[in-house]
Amino acid sequence: MSKKQLQYQYEIYIGASPDKVWQGLTDGDFTQQYVYGTRIQGHFKKGSPYAFVGDGNFKVVDGEILEILPQKRLAFTWRAHWDNSVSKDPASRVTYDLSPAGADVTRLVIVHDQFSGETATYKGSTTGWPRMLSSLKSLLESGKPLPVT
Repeated sequence: MSKKQLQYQYEIYIGASPDKVWQGLTDGDFTQQYVYGTRIQGHFKKGSPYAFVGDGNFKVVDGEILEILPQKRLAFTWRAHWDNSVSKDPASRVTYDLSPAGADVTRLVIVHDQFSGETATYKGSTTGWPRMLSSLKSLLESGKPLPVT
């Protein structure tokens, strides 16, 4: 009997064009403002490494780009290192899908899947994604991210 893989999905509508949302997801100057102070770094090409880098060049999350369709889709492996409990977890996968939803409105769907079970990474991600994406929405719509707590 095969074990059902866990997956987390979140959908949000952002009052910005897909180009601007894409920039918010892939530009380190943006991610630093809403992804717990980390900058995304890497070459956005299939097979290339990337990382969310924090203070002291600490890679909080890293992985490999699996698929890239600029302004439409980005998929990558996700290996978390933010604490000892998550560093033991195997890599999972994150996919961003962007689609226009009206004039200067983008529907962003994130699917975080391929978890090996209810791991520390799964638990941290399911609580972290809504806050981060809401902060991205606030940043792109008002110029200010949500306060980090």
